[in-house]
Amino acid sequence: MSSPTRGRPPASSREVLADAACELFLEQGYEATSIAEIARRAGVSRSSFFNYFAGKSEILWFVFDGRIAALVDALADPARSLSDALAAFALGEAPDTLALAIVDARTMDVEQELEAGRAARQLRIGAAVTARLERDGVEAVRAEVIGAGYAAALVSAVWRWADLGAGRHRLDRVLGDALAVAREVLG
Repeated sequence: MSSPTRGRPPASSREVLADAACELFLEQGYEATSIAEIARRAGVSRSSFFNYFAGKSEILWFVFDGRIAALVDALADPARSLSDALAAFALGEAPDTLALAIVDARTMDVEQELEAGRAARQLRIGAAVTARLERDGVEAVRAEVIGAGYAAALVSAVWRWADLGAGRHRLDRVLGDALAVAREVLG
């Protein structure tokens, strides 16, 4: 007979930490909130925090970063069409913590973090799409422009979804609309 596992299950601890962090960011701001305070609010040790997140900013981005990783994998699969790989970005867990940060950026004092994080992630997506297009034989400059356009569409859609009210709208539909615009513009 096995003994019961102590503590929270890993999945719930990540969400509990994210919830605690968002509460604190709303109460006192992102910069003023320490990792120790987040851990204390979540009821875990400071060292346990690092079992789930590398740092404070990762709390905002972990779901979105998971979607990017899945997109990069889908783009690397030669059996998947570019369109199918891009559409896969709509699948999975909704980045609710990021949506809250986007909507309450000023209150949470996360504007700089969101700006820098958005740019870095948009570049990563653009580079992955560009690499796929170049592998498919598209000339380098054209591939980079198209890659940047699709990256902008995907990231912009997440911001739009948050602004519309993340809980009231389906992210996959907002992403689908953004991809349709990108296809129309990019040809």
